[in-house]
Amino acid sequence: MNILHIDSCALGDHSASRQYTTAAVTQLVAHHPNAILLYRDLAAAPLSHASGPLLQALSQRWDAAIPMNTELRAEALQSASLLQEFHDADIAVIGAPMHNFSIPSTLKAWLDRLLELRESAPRAGMRVMLVTSGCTGDLPMEELMGNHEMQLKAAFKTLGIPQAEVVRANDVL
Repeated sequence: MNILHIDSCALGDHSASRQYTTAAVTQLVAHHPNAILLYRDLAAAPLSHASGPLLQALSQRWDAAIPMNTELRAEALQSASLLQEFHDADIAVIGAPMHNFSIPSTLKAWLDRLLELRESAPRAGMRVMLVTSGCTGDLPMEELMGNHEMQLKAAFKTLGIPQAEVVRANDVL
């Protein structure tokens, strides 16, 4: 079993989503001791945000007037590697907290790359667990979290995951 563990919250150990993704992955590894685990911390090692030239290169709509420099080529190769990591996973446990009414920009940068390279074929048997958190205080939590989770599910549906599982870390910790 291949497990892809992604954290994106910049709060480090104070993050509810990080605490839950760690607990979930620990439990998965306990049940599958031979599992191969790949951990990516998007807050500690953020990806660059997708530029126009990178998006053109990834979506194969390259404008020949834009030079394909070494940096852009490296970004395109890294993006292909990220998609391969995702495809190789049997389960992806993804910390996707709400930050200022959206996902962290680091997670958005990761998703942008995968969505541009996506293949529309369903990913039979792959599971995605989205660990969400956020929205405390006087805000309409249920409505905001519902919208947040709906957008994440739509992104993963586009990546061939028809039913992403959502766990709200605030509700279980």
